[in-house]
Amino acid sequence: MKTYLAFAIIVFVVLSKSNAQNNLSGLFEVNYNTYSHNSLKQFQQEFINDLSEVDLRVNDDYGANIGYTLGLQVDSINTQFFASYNTTAGKISYSDFSGIIRITQLLKAFSIGGEYQINLSNKESKNKFFFGARGFLNFTTFDLENYSVLNTYVISDLIEFRSIDLGLGIRAIYEIPISKFKLRFNLGYDYVLGGNFNLADSPDLTLENDEGDFVKPGWSGLRTGVGIVIPL
Repeated sequence: MKTYLAFAIIVFVVLSKSNAQNNLSGLFEVNYNTYSHNSLKQFQQEFINDLSEVDLRVNDDYGANIGYTLGLQVDSINTQFFASYNTTAGKISYSDFSGIIRITQLLKAFSIGGEYQINLSNKESKNKFFFGARGFLNFTTFDLENYSVLNTYVISDLIEFRSIDLGLGIRAIYEIPISKFKLRFNLGYDYVLGGNFNLADSPDLTLENDEGDFVKPGWSGLRTGVGIVIPL
């Protein structure tokens, strides 16, 4: 909560120092991102090894997925402030005539940050090409859900974990003006230093794998996006 408040104060200060209303633009992007998630993939495999008496199959393996970004562009300081949402999941399951086992590991990240952009295009060109360098905080949630049915006996439980991650990234951005709007394409890479997963109800308890190592999110990966920029 303190981080969200600090971000709101920064945005307010920036807005108060803007010289003209048309100095600001709003942004909406749809992103398609890849992730590493090596630690979580290993953690998922441990469930399979621990339940070796049944033939558990991997249905989802923390693959690439769609995300969304909202931003505020401040031209006077060549900076974009943004908030984004990303999600992916791991899922393993088994079923036969006697019952069902399903273990779902849902991972979500809410990010806030800023990006400094350098215009690399010619002044005469209507289309613009930018290089962007960004920094951000991730607020990650990891929900571990176990659902199993044996004959008529049902077991269902949910364990919630949280982490805070620090990220840095670079992007290439290309903008095309269309009427009063701009169509934006971008391609980049984010490196995210993942924090430890703490139990939501007991933050002093931390998630570890069978070897005693901390399980971490692993949000690093390629970032792509298509968006629209709207002058305010």
